[in-house]
Amino acid sequence: MKNHTTCTVGGSRLELHATERGSFTEYHLTGTSGKRGGTEENADTLFANVASSLAAEGIQPIQEKVYGLTRVKQGVLRRRAEAYGRRGLDAGVPVTWIEGAPIEGGEFGGVQVWGIAPQGGSSVVTTVKNGSTGTGRCWTAKNFRMVYLPFVRGTDADGTLPKDHSRQADRMFVNAGEGLKAHGLSYGNVIRTWIYLARLLDWYGDLNRVRTAWHGREHIGGEGGAAFPASTGIQGRHLDEECFMDVLALENLSSAGSIAAPVRRSPRQDQSMSYGSAFSRGMTLDIEGKRTIHISGTASINTAGATTHLGDAEGQSLETLMSIAAILEEQGGSLQNITSATLFCKDRSVFEAWQRVTHLLKVPSFPAICVLADVCRPDLLVEMEAVAVI
Repeated sequence: MKNHTTCTVGGSRLELHATERGSFTEYHLTGTSGKRGGTEENADTLFANVASSLAAEGIQPIQEKVYGLTRVKQGVLRRRAEAYGRRGLDAGVPVTWIEGAPIEGGEFGGVQVWGIAPQGGSSVVTTVKNGSTGTGRCWTAKNFRMVYLPFVRGTDADGTLPKDHSRQADRMFVNAGEGLKAHGLSYGNVIRTWIYLARLLDWYGDLNRVRTAWHGREHIGGEGGAAFPASTGIQGRHLDEECFMDVLALENLSSAGSIAAPVRRSPRQDQSMSYGSAFSRGMTLDIEGKRTIHISGTASINTAGATTHLGDAEGQSLETLMSIAAILEEQGGSLQNITSATLFCKDRSVFEAWQRVTHLLKVPSFPAICVLADVCRPDLLVEMEAVAVI
């Protein structure tokens, strides 16, 4: 059973998707900030609604991402802590702040929360900590365990950031591996990554070389090795780092555990390694009769790895949607199954083109955070990542 509710208060909008399983309910919350009033006022309204939903449904967050400009970070997160405190929630649950200018103006874009509510209300998602990556979240179920490590930076062992961007990228992967090792996992357990580069277009190629070399050292992607994780590589910053990443890893605890399977290619796109990017198109998780699909950042790229619809924002928007729909159709679903999405547009005119395409084609509405960001190639105008439940 899947439920979808929408609440709009003071211009802030909160969408809640709930999917019932045998032992738990999976939740995706997407909140977008109002455009009227001050930033902190809008944050107060939105987080009050988020906190109300978390408390009412007994949701234990696994992942929380907040989008906005760095200059308002402290004020927005203070309002978050106050709203959560009023509901008796733990404001210390780690959150990833991503600097992304809201497409529709303002300084604060919104929030995404992924969490679960177990039957009986027992505590199954806990905050964990290690010396390499700091705090994270661990979901321990009967047959599997998931560990989520947010905001993994490329610091050296002494805590300083190397000046060289490639060195930061390499250390980012090393730290992720060390963080997972501290929790009894390896990088081979990783099923999903979100990678943010402050100067994406300047050195995305270098990131791919570092990532490919790291995967080779960890025996990922090769014959007999673990599959490449699903991934998004997009422009974003947090503090002064060149790059940082969020990591989700899975450990099966029995043969009846969660089954993760990579989506290596789709009818509209071939394997990304064919053009030098080491990630899977998506990752499916079969848990208790339902399938959750994490779709990697997807843009207007054809089966040969070439950018299509050059200079045509409407054409690229359509191609992006069709490529995501093709993945979902192979899994037995459609765009209607999307429970959470992030849309990255190069500028406001690209977003307007996206809106025209979705309106004219009557694309089913799905919850999304929309921000301005560069995509991994200068000629790509739009990219979208998504989560769907079938």
